[in-house]
Amino acid sequence: MLKSLLRRIGNRSPVEIGHLAIKNVRHAIAALGPEARAARAADLAFDRRWGTDTSGGLSTRELGYGDDLAERCRRYDPSSEAMLRAPVSALGLDPAEHAFIDYGAGKGRVLMMAMEMGFRHVVGIELSEHLCEIAKSNIATFVAQHPGMDQAEIVAGDATAYRPSGRSIVAYFYNPFDASIMAEVRTRLEEALGVGAEAVTVIYANPEHDAVFRDAPRWAAGPLLPGISTFRLTT
Repeated sequence: MLKSLLRRIGNRSPVEIGHLAIKNVRHAIAALGPEARAARAADLAFDRRWGTDTSGGLSTRELGYGDDLAERCRRYDPSSEAMLRAPVSALGLDPAEHAFIDYGAGKGRVLMMAMEMGFRHVVGIELSEHLCEIAKSNIATFVAQHPGMDQAEIVAGDATAYRPSGRSIVAYFYNPFDASIMAEVRTRLEEALGVGAEAVTVIYANPEHDAVFRDAPRWAAGPLLPGISTFRLTT
């Protein structure tokens, strides 16, 4: 644990170390609050319902990321059901008319929600092989309880290398990476319009870097929900 801590602060200035300490204290305090406790209860309820394992966060270190990836990628935390269902409703989307991509699919909870909602094709992109295996197991458990349901596809690898496809695409992000990676993924989504896609809708929860879409040409801001930004790109 000490070695991990030293790696995290080794190349940081005193000011950066101070900011990191403040951030960690705030995170610890927030974790004790009533909203955090309610979120944890909802997490566990989802898994009790389906017999899955999607609850609990994992740090980038626990995921085995090296220093560079740990700086550019974010920890795993599960999305709540409202984080997908609320924006889909606000946007007036018919899931059956859209392909769905979860960038940073984690343990597969959002994929299961998207499958249950009836999205045409569901794909999860996840860099961590450990999380990919958990997601595959969770989805198999979920599908076994829904005879006839199409199973989501799990793609293990770099989100910037994935080429999205489909006539109408919904891309979901729960703040999975930094602005530079997000910009590369945005470019891949834009390129999809040149190979058959007619529209791309982005649902961005905890939108730390939403300027990547907000300030980009051709992208239009959609409904803004608490903690969630949405954007749309059309031909």
